[in-house]
Amino acid sequence: ESYGKTIDMSSGGVLFTTDGNLPYGRLIEIAVNWPARLGGVCPLQFVAEGRVVRSDGASAAIHIRKYQFKTRKSRA
Repeated sequence: ESYGKTIDMSSGGVLFTTDGNLPYGRLIEIAVNWPARLGGVCPLQFVAEGRVVRSDGASAAIHIRKYQFKTRKSRA
C-alpha cells in the first residue's frame, strides 16, 4: 500500500505522485477522498482501477478502466 497526491484527474485517467517507479502496464487500484459529500453529510471515496501508462519515479498516470464511488466512515 502506498500513498500519494492527486495532481490531475480527467474522465479517462489520473496523474498522481508516487514514491517509486510503477511498471508500465501494471493494473493498479487507486482511492481518492472525494471533496463532495453524499447528501452534504456522508464522505465519499472515488475508487478506480487502471493500467499504468506513465511513470517517472516521482509521478505516475493510469488510464481508468472502471471506477465507482464508495461511502467512507467519517472521522470522529
